[in-house]
Amino acid sequence: MKKMYQEFLAGVDKDFLRENAIKLMQIEQKQTSAAQYKACEFVRDLMIENGIPNVELLEFPADGKTVYQDKRMPIAWDASVGKLTIMGNAPAWTPYWGDGAGGEGVLADYQRHPFHLIHGSVSTPPEGIITRIITEDQYLAGTDPRGCLVMLNPMTDPRPRVLKPILDQGGLGVVSDYLVGRYSTPDHLQWVVACTEAGDWHVTAQDRPFIGFSVSPKVGDMIRKTNGCKVKVECDGHRYEGVLPMVTALIPGKSEKEVWIMAHLFEPMLNDDAIGVITGIEIAKQLLKKGGTPDYSIRLVFAMEFYGFAAYAAYRGNDLNGKVAGACNLDNICCVTGDIDLKLSPSGCDPSLCNVILKEMYDEFKDSRRLLYATKEYHDDQSLSDKAVGVPTTWLMGGKSGGLWHNSRQCEPDFINWDLLHENAAFACVYFYRMANGANVVVPEQKLELKDLHSPWRDYAAKFVFARKEPGFPYSQAKVPAYAKIPLPDGVIYGPFGNILSNMDGKKNVATLILEAEAERGFDLKEGQVKKVLNALNHLADYGYLDVIERPALTQEDLVAALKQAGITQDDVLLVHASISKCGYIQGGAETVINAIREASDTCLFTTFTRPYIYLGGVNSGWNYQPHDPANPDQVWTGTIGKTVLRNYPDAIRSRHVTHSWAGFGSKAHACLDAHEPCDTPTGKNSPLEKALELNGKILFFGTGLEPSTFLHYLEDIADVPYLDTAICRVKTETGDLKTVAIEKHLPGDREFYWEPAENSVFYRKAFERGLKVTKVPLGMNFIQVIDLQELYRIGLELVREDPLILLCEKPDCLFCSRFRK
Repeated sequence: MKKMYQEFLAGVDKDFLRENAIKLMQIEQKQTSAAQYKACEFVRDLMIENGIPNVELLEFPADGKTVYQDKRMPIAWDASVGKLTIMGNAPAWTPYWGDGAGGEGVLADYQRHPFHLIHGSVSTPPEGIITRIITEDQYLAGTDPRGCLVMLNPMTDPRPRVLKPILDQGGLGVVSDYLVGRYSTPDHLQWVVACTEAGDWHVTAQDRPFIGFSVSPKVGDMIRKTNGCKVKVECDGHRYEGVLPMVTALIPGKSEKEVWIMAHLFEPMLNDDAIGVITGIEIAKQLLKKGGTPDYSIRLVFAMEFYGFAAYAAYRGNDLNGKVAGACNLDNICCVTGDIDLKLSPSGCDPSLCNVILKEMYDEFKDSRRLLYATKEYHDDQSLSDKAVGVPTTWLMGGKSGGLWHNSRQCEPDFINWDLLHENAAFACVYFYRMANGANVVVPEQKLELKDLHSPWRDYAAKFVFARKEPGFPYSQAKVPAYAKIPLPDGVIYGPFGNILSNMDGKKNVATLILEAEAERGFDLKEGQVKKVLNALNHLADYGYLDVIERPALTQEDLVAALKQAGITQDDVLLVHASISKCGYIQGGAETVINAIREASDTCLFTTFTRPYIYLGGVNSGWNYQPHDPANPDQVWTGTIGKTVLRNYPDAIRSRHVTHSWAGFGSKAHACLDAHEPCDTPTGKNSPLEKALELNGKILFFGTGLEPSTFLHYLEDIADVPYLDTAICRVKTETGDLKTVAIEKHLPGDREFYWEPAENSVFYRKAFERGLKVTKVPLGMNFIQVIDLQELYRIGLELVREDPLILLCEKPDCLFCSRFRK
């Protein structure tokens, strides 16, 4: 192979690589759908000019709605104007990224560099909009963002967790100076991707209008120093239903079985990924020049990363089954500095030709080239390795010692080591030649060495068997209502969850699939990770992504029986804390739990707490802040049960408190909930906690430990402990305005009982010594626990009055608790 490498090295045209990669990148840089189509036309014509046969330009919908293999396609977008200008007296030193000719006060200009305008931004009136830029710190401190742009902090990546709350509150959009490599390239720009609401990589029809700008770190620092500058925003961006193109070609071989040369289009940097596409074309040129008919046909596939590949695989459909011997992705092929990561295709017990040849290449070249033999991954452009799709894919990726990530520095020709690219293109030529002529290569049968691991959740997982219903990894969760989507482990493709899904065959139980994934990835999952995997698989099965072959389930009858065994009666008033995921699979989920509790008791109250804080023991700095809006159940942070009560049960009533509301049902619900005014102390007089105590109520811990013991805060309030503080909150009014409210005797800081297991906290240990009883009944993988409120009040108040700091933690590094323990 080394001799073949030298032959290819002599043949690879370095000038072709350089000139055409730059041309392609310059077309793609505009990011628009029109530019994407021109890029495909350029690639198509270049392939035809260089003698590559059977070239096709295919089109798929870019309507933001169509779904291929659970990847929701982007919506088409075009723009030519995107400008941000400071009004009034701009600072004399206003820097501008680019050629220095931006003009006084110009902070961003799409026409100067397209990365300035965030993809998907919508239009202003032709004359523009005059508005303010407020900083992230101002926004999180409660400044009304309506109609404003929010200047994000330097390390805040403009992703869904940022964009969604800003739009929820009427913000116009964002300005971002987040930059990978900000300290080495402070005058450059980030190419912003995935500035969306749902977590897709591209704006879809579900995303609300916004306008966003990417600026250099120097400009970002200047904006923050102006402390609320007035700006003019101009943009003509528009979204529409268009087409998403791709290019493919086929060099016929002796067999219809194919080897794929893959690289993605439309990421507008040189090494991410114009170079990958042009290198793929150069490889095809060299393989044609080599002459002869290869054993396998050679397929070139150039499409949008992830989404375009999924669309093409869906287009091929059953034609792919057993049709692809192997593929290799050239995205970010090593062309800057450092090592080549040889990323294997995950193959489990069924190794692929592409892995076998890659191992041969490693053994042959490891002494002469800097090669890293990486793990078996699915990752972005290896996701078609999913056995349900059938395209085992390796990846020749640039190593970790260079390359940046979505930085405009990657657009500059001198950033690339063209000699290194030349060498690695020749290396790739050898690899593809060996694969295309690999009909006689023996692909040995392998067996993974599985560990003998057992634990409660692993043994429980052994009772579940699922089968895939359709090809392609679930990603957009297009079948799932927006409010019911959950984060899937590892982002599906970035860890062992992809291996688990791919190896699923309707026969292996989940515990075995986990062991196989661990053997492939080289590390063991912790117990909490096993639980998350199983819960995610059940979620996917409930929404139609998986067929259920075997699945034990808790029913409403099981729950009611356990509640009655724990002593719950119809006369009880229950304060409920629930964590249904810790119990195992419950048929019907949250609604089943709610219905069972309602069946067992007359009056049941559920936590519907929210986080509208702009001050609570310190100025807010978290993106979980949103002004209190009782019409929005998604603001509830205390679990699925409370959200479900508000969303699905019109007969539920809810207290009006700004931060610590409860919602529930029953003949005594009004008596518990009505007296709690919006700005009362959260857990004191007039709260549902006091009313439930007066009615001889109980606390029900459904599937949880004793950590969510909100009633202990009632004891703090009654005992007037010294560490309670005033909280400052923002509240959305009926007119949509924001008002600021103060809530006294609020609950800042840490508590020892917050941390598992709460039973080991000083408070509970002493309470047990004084006779506090907890009724504990097994339920699935966990327990139902019940505490009598009168007993907890009597014993607990004694303890808190004896030691007002008993509920604080004793960790020396806890800044809050240690301050009061001095």
